[in-house]
Amino acid sequence: MPIRNAFIAPQIVVNVSSPAPPSVTPPPPPLSVRLRRAALTAAFFAVLGGLLSAKAVPCAFAKMFHLPCPGCGSTRAVLALLHGDVDSMVRFNPIGPAAAVLIGVLVVQAFASVLARGDFRAVGEGRIGLVVKRGLVAVVVLEVLVWIARFLGAFGGPVPV
Repeated sequence: MPIRNAFIAPQIVVNVSSPAPPSVTPPPPPLSVRLRRAALTAAFFAVLGGLLSAKAVPCAFAKMFHLPCPGCGSTRAVLALLHGDVDSMVRFNPIGPAAAVLIGVLVVQAFASVLARGDFRAVGEGRIGLVVKRGLVAVVVLEVLVWIARFLGAFGGPVPV
């Protein structure tokens, strides 16, 4: 009979080689549900776009710190560019239109995802999603750099709040 050491705990063997069960994607909801959700999504983005273009959404950063935020002037820059006023676009925020295009692509992906799957799971997926996500990171970095440059006098100085 072997002698056991009382100070050594018994070993527990766990089998980790068994594969994990495959993830099952639930089927999309019926077409009528997806269409209703897509209509609500479109209505939400339309209301949000209307509020932004009417300047009804104040900048929380500017209200709190009495300074323009890195994205301040983006909406005005996009509206100026849509009216063909490139000088005003540069004065308001030269990076704003690029951000608007990337966000617009995400909105289109959101709408397509709701139509296809009934939810937002496909937003940012695929090659286009990867490009948009990387582009948004670059835009955020550029926005901060332009924001700092404005305080040093570039692009006409800080945007009026």
